[in-house]
Amino acid sequence: MAIRASSAPWIRATIRLVTAAEQSAARLVAVDDLGSSQVCVVDTEDHGALAVGISAGEPFAVSNRCRHLFASLGKGHVTDDGCLECPWHGARYDVHTGKMLRGPQGAFKPLAGTVKATTGARALSTFPVEVRDGAIWLTA
Repeated sequence: MAIRASSAPWIRATIRLVTAAEQSAARLVAVDDLGSSQVCVVDTEDHGALAVGISAGEPFAVSNRCRHLFASLGKGHVTDDGCLECPWHGARYDVHTGKMLRGPQGAFKPLAGTVKATTGARALSTFPVEVRDGAIWLTA
């Protein structure tokens, strides 16, 4: 919201009122900077490294480390079905709940169920975000 203030005819100023939510929000990344993977790593002061991206047109931010061998999830990619896939062994996560939906693949596939039931049972942390002015913003 903008208010035009003019206490004298030669002074013109526009004052933009900022909501409390906008004051506490932190800009994470421009949507255009995500590239084809639709996710990247963003270091934050309060939450450390986050995997931040777009899934099915919606922004997300989750803790950055895979529950399997701690790979950087922000270096993975968003799959066609909207999951965040680990770049090392293909474990998949629901970006809204942080829950591991599929355990690691490849050489670790025989252990996928065990990983999912143990370390994978602990969901990634999720953080509230929104798209504003072409960027993803952390809102809390």
